[in-house]
Amino acid sequence: MTNQKFSNQSNNYTLGVILIVVGAIILIKKLGFILPFWLFSWPMIFIAVGLVILINSQFKNGFGYFMLIFGSFFMLKKYVDLPAGFEGYVIAFGLIGAGLYFLINQKKTPDKLFGTGSQGFSGFNATAQDAEVVDEEGNSKEQASNNFGFEPEIISSQAFLSGDQKRILSKNFKGGKISAILGGAEIDLSQADMTEPAMLNIEVALGGVKLVVPPHWQVQVNVSNVLAGVEDKRLYQNVSPDPKKILKIYGSVILGGLEIKSF
Repeated sequence: MTNQKFSNQSNNYTLGVILIVVGAIILIKKLGFILPFWLFSWPMIFIAVGLVILINSQFKNGFGYFMLIFGSFFMLKKYVDLPAGFEGYVIAFGLIGAGLYFLINQKKTPDKLFGTGSQGFSGFNATAQDAEVVDEEGNSKEQASNNFGFEPEIISSQAFLSGDQKRILSKNFKGGKISAILGGAEIDLSQADMTEPAMLNIEVALGGVKLVVPPHWQVQVNVSNVLAGVEDKRLYQNVSPDPKKILKIYGSVILGGLEIKSF
């Protein structure tokens, strides 16, 4: 039931980069050049994943930098004689950097959170936490404080080394951003509704996202997959899609999973 007409260049861009790198390595070996042994070490996997994430997000993804630094650190530790106690400084600066990233990211407006490809949200100036909530009659009310069963028009879910559950009840849903890094997020949109097409940015790395949507919504998925799975379990729903209810999903899923289903 998933509609794949949503146009986004992220898939082709990431795939193109991967094909070029793999082809270049094969060509260099065929030409008889000796490749450095560290190029095939396990820290290089983290560096490669970090580079893919950064390229796909136009170098605006904090987890991409984390993977790049993480892999680089173990690469240096494995092949370079580092001074004693160097690990402590790396851990300290890494924790400080991660904390600053989350603090800065928390205060960004939705259009900045989405970055490239989210022009449809440029008119919103409130953060996802402070977004105005509109009920079925169009009356404004304060957003509920609990995680499960609240009504923002624009959602922001971040699961880092943890789990996050949200049930969205808004009848004027516009989209948002879901990030699952070494964690999992479950977003229930089964009771939500929309008045115009919505865009949802999903970033998954070593984690998973479960998305429950109404059966009559059209879901257009265009995400970059790297050693990951994107599964739509609505394929055999016997419900006619509403042409006015379109959820456009874009982003990346790396070493993780995205599951879309309906009840």
